[in-house]
Amino acid sequence: MLTAPDRAPYHPCGMTLSIDTDHLRRILSASLPPGVRAAELFIESRISLRVSLSPGDAGAAPRAERRWETGAHLRRFSAGRHESFVLDAPRGESLEALCLHPEAIGIEWLSGRTPIGVPRPVEGFGIEAILSDASPANPGGPWSSASLDSSVLLLREWLDDLSRRMAGRPGPAPSIGAAIEASLQEILVVATDRDPARDTRSFVDATLWARVLRPEGGARMLRETRSAPSIADLAARSRGPAAGRTAADALAARLIRAPEAVASPRGEMPVVFASPSGGFLLHEICGHLLEADHVLRGASPFVGARGRVIASPLLTLADDGSIPGMRGSTLFDDEGVAARRTPLIMEGVLVGYLSDRLTSFATDGISTGNGRRQSYREAPMPRMTNLVIQPGGETFEEILRRTDSGLLVERLGRGQVDPASGRFALAVEEGFLIERGRAVAPVEGAVLRGRAADLLPSIDAVGSDAAADLGSPLCIKEDQALPFGILQPTLRVSSMSVSG
Repeated sequence: MLTAPDRAPYHPCGMTLSIDTDHLRRILSASLPPGVRAAELFIESRISLRVSLSPGDAGAAPRAERRWETGAHLRRFSAGRHESFVLDAPRGESLEALCLHPEAIGIEWLSGRTPIGVPRPVEGFGIEAILSDASPANPGGPWSSASLDSSVLLLREWLDDLSRRMAGRPGPAPSIGAAIEASLQEILVVATDRDPARDTRSFVDATLWARVLRPEGGARMLRETRSAPSIADLAARSRGPAAGRTAADALAARLIRAPEAVASPRGEMPVVFASPSGGFLLHEICGHLLEADHVLRGASPFVGARGRVIASPLLTLADDGSIPGMRGSTLFDDEGVAARRTPLIMEGVLVGYLSDRLTSFATDGISTGNGRRQSYREAPMPRMTNLVIQPGGETFEEILRRTDSGLLVERLGRGQVDPASGRFALAVEEGFLIERGRAVAPVEGAVLRGRAADLLPSIDAVGSDAAADLGSPLCIKEDQALPFGILQPTLRVSSMSVSG
């Protein structure tokens, strides 16, 4: 069980913001300076919980770390630019003051009630929004006793399962551990030029890891992650007859194969990306390079390429933040624009970019609903939500069978992409040599290198086995990390540069 401080009686506590959105919009509109065409207020409340367990620690006691934050970010727009003002821990009165006098948000009088100067209608609240879901008082939120107990129970199940699978194996036993990170975020966007938008988002990421000592010295860390909207969903996906391959299954298989790994091959060769691993590749070399801020700055190889063939005719690719249950899905983006499907490549032809309201010039003046931010402290940027690739007509087995030799990629790791040139280098976290149409020995240390403009036309097979990535992929841009989803079939690239 959790240590004494974390098992204290659960007391509903925390702040609930009751916001008259109609009144805030009137204040925003009345306070627009000359030359400012619109204003937008983003309000966020977020609670998070991290529970970790390492059986090697004395007593194997789980550790719990809690965090709760609320804040607001005001932006005023004029002539293609914006100015920002950030307020921590807002209250109703300070939100109104932020809208009216954002330049003075640090002045002491904001700690008390401020005469706003914009009368409230006598009938009281207009459109009321209550930010209370993402607070410690939420009885079903990550801080609740039930969520804490469920998290610890699931972590113990994973670790016990992995220990059983590895029992009796030769060599030193790996050091293992597991963690769950749960987050509940509630946002409200009030703007002068659109209706208010409210969304509640829940993420749970669980990681099972093992640290393996190498015979030649040093150690290797292997990880398996799973993601779900809630702890209950995560537990359901890990148990029962429909659970599929669990994190313990996958990690045990990788640990057993690890001693058989051979050095990475080198040179130009066909590369098969098993579903859904290639989605991460295309997220890096398409998702980022098709973001409208890069395009408008001329920092993308696809500047001015709309309507041109940039990829194989087998490739049809879209961004879709409206698919229920996927990791990057929301009701609205962080500017209050409804989530939608945005076609990017259709049968090899570039048809669109990803934009927010500041970069919508690149998408015919309409935001594609891709304005995303890590928290209220940052301004949003164009970011991918869910990468969706249309399936083809071949099975994975057929694609592999007609690949005489090459590399099979099951999982990609970290890498680098230069938006301006489209050059990339991505590590292969899990891969296999292909010989005579079969996956043989696992490989270690492989790195894929190339240019987006060369890789996209070289896709010569698209499978029929589209699957969602059940892990926890993160999109990182300018030090902001955001969850995104992948729905992708097997892909084959006819020739790629593979190095160690």
